[in-house]
Amino acid sequence: MAEKKETPANSEKQKNEGTLQRGMKAIKPLQDFWNKFNNDWSWTLSAALAYNLLFAMFPFFLALLAILGFFLGGLDQQAFNRLVNNIVDYFPSATATQITAILNAAREELLKASGILLVSSIVIAIFNGSRFFVLVENCFGIIYHLRSRGFFAQNVMAIGMLLLFIVLVPIAIIAGTVPSLAIAVLQNTPFGHLSGSIADVTNHLGGLIASYVLFQAIYSIVPNKRIRFRNSWRGAVLAALLLQLYLIFFPLYVEHFLTGIVAAVGSLLILLIFFYYFAIILFLGAEINAFTGEKVRVTPNLVTLVSLSAGKVESE
Repeated sequence: MAEKKETPANSEKQKNEGTLQRGMKAIKPLQDFWNKFNNDWSWTLSAALAYNLLFAMFPFFLALLAILGFFLGGLDQQAFNRLVNNIVDYFPSATATQITAILNAAREELLKASGILLVSSIVIAIFNGSRFFVLVENCFGIIYHLRSRGFFAQNVMAIGMLLLFIVLVPIAIIAGTVPSLAIAVLQNTPFGHLSGSIADVTNHLGGLIASYVLFQAIYSIVPNKRIRFRNSWRGAVLAALLLQLYLIFFPLYVEHFLTGIVAAVGSLLILLIFFYYFAIILFLGAEINAFTGEKVRVTPNLVTLVSLSAGKVESE
């Protein structure tokens, strides 16, 4: 039987099919990651986390001011103003008014309280502020396919994370003053004309490092699983880079797209939208770590998965 002769047309067709298959194989991991991000309800959970973070800001700042005041022997108006300016610098300029208002309200609350009432306010603030990390752990449980900690262990983790962030804030503020001091020294040297450019670079670099430490702490501690550094650094680096870009471009987004909405609804909407995209960045980094580091496989949509596990899916 004579062999079928391979024509140039058949050869070209096979070549094209091989190229297509290689291309599909190359993008398969990206498609799986996108499906996992969507199936884990990352968009919806980001909205829930944004609302939670908005309500957690007041107790967090109240606890921050109380603890700093205790260790520093109190915060006078001048010291408080410096603290406000340093904290506001870590947020986009479009949210400065809202952050300042929350800080002022927290300080007024502390000034009004005394004795047992003051202690009670601080304890309640720490507990309420830590609810943010409880929600983050529950969301990470979906991303990593983990059970949540028990009530006691979960609250210990959440309160510990809140206290850790309260410690990190003044450290980040102190670290942020180092470039300013260095630039002030450079102004009296032949490199003084470069001080402006150096200031921009060091500010962004300092923000990048602070963001990385923030995300690395969350990705390593919050999930109910021992997450090794080699499985968590990718998401932390990506989230830190995206957050710095987000902080740069968010004021432009507010100026061009949110002016009318804010006028109609209120200025707190700016803060809520800012937290929403922050939550997306937070979950994106966690998804990267789960998918590439922990090798968590793609599962069906969250509701479908729950229904399947309960055996309640009806045949169509």
